[in-house]
Amino acid sequence: VPKGGSSALPRALGRYIESRGGAVLTSQPVVGLLLEGGRCVGVEAEDGEQYRARDAVVSNIHVKHLVEMAPRDLWGDSFSYAVDNWSSGVGLFVSHHATTEAPRFQATDGPLESVAAGLATSLDRFRRIVPDYESGEIVPGDREILVLTPTVADPTRAPEGRHTVKMTTHLPYALRNGPQAWDALKHEVAAQNLRQLQRFATNLTDDKVVATAVMSPLDLERYNRHNWHGSCHGGDLAPPQAKALRPAPGWATHRMPIPGLYQTGSTTHPGGSVTGAAGRNAAMVLLGDLGADVGAVFASAEPVRA
Repeated sequence: VPKGGSSALPRALGRYIESRGGAVLTSQPVVGLLLEGGRCVGVEAEDGEQYRARDAVVSNIHVKHLVEMAPRDLWGDSFSYAVDNWSSGVGLFVSHHATTEAPRFQATDGPLESVAAGLATSLDRFRRIVPDYESGEIVPGDREILVLTPTVADPTRAPEGRHTVKMTTHLPYALRNGPQAWDALKHEVAAQNLRQLQRFATNLTDDKVVATAVMSPLDLERYNRHNWHGSCHGGDLAPPQAKALRPAPGWATHRMPIPGLYQTGSTTHPGGSVTGAAGRNAAMVLLGDLGADVGAVFASAEPVRA
C-alpha cells in the first residue's frame, strides 16, 4: 500500500526518470506512430506534437488502439487477427465512499477493521459472472465485492477521523440496451452494493457515508482509454490470451511486427496489476537488442526510494 495513495508510485518513478536526465510528459495522449521505411521512429501526440526516438519506441498503449495507429498491412495477418478477436474480460464496477468510520467486521476474535475484505457469494453466483457478462445482464441480489479501506493502514489519505472505502465488483460493460444505459443505472447498483456491505459491517450506517462517487465500466473507459470496455487488466487472462499468447500468438517477446516498436504493459504477460513484471521483461529484451549487457545494467542500477 503506497503511503499517500496509489499515485505515489508513478510519481516516484517519474522523479527517478527525471533524476537520470529523462523527461515525463503528461496530458499528451499518443494518437499515431511515426513511420519511415516501415520502421517506427517516433510518435505523434493528440495536440499534433511529434516526438522522435533515438533507438526505439516502447508502448503500453492498449493493443486495440495501437493497431489503429499504423496502416493495417504493417501489422500482418496473424497479429491483426488476434487483436480483432481480443476479449476484454469482465468489466469492473467501482464505487468510492467517504466515511466517518471504517467498515468493521465481526471476526472470531472480535471486531476487525481491514485494508481489504472480500464479500463472497454462493458458488453458483460466482460461476455466473462470465455468463452474466456475456448476456449483458445485471442480476439483482448479492454480488462478489472487494472492499478496500486503505486509510486503515494509511490515515494520511483522508482528513483526521475519516476514511475512504472503495468497493469493486465485476459487471458487464455492454448492457442489453448498450453501454450508455449505465449512466441511468449506476447509482442504484452502487446503492445495492453498499447495502450488501452494511449487512456485514453493521457500523457503516447511511449517516456514516458523507459522499459517494460511482464509476461504471463505461465511466472507467471514459476516464482512461486504456480501460478498454471497463477492464483495468488489459484484457481477459483466460488461456487463449495468457502467457505466450499475449498480446498475440508469436508476439510475446515484446517486439512488435513493426521494427523499432516494442510493447509492454497490461496487454502483455503477465497482464494487469502492479507487478512491474511486464516492464522488466520488455526492458531486458530491448537492452539485449541494443547490444547492452542486461546483467551489468541491472547490477549498476541505484536503489529507488519513494
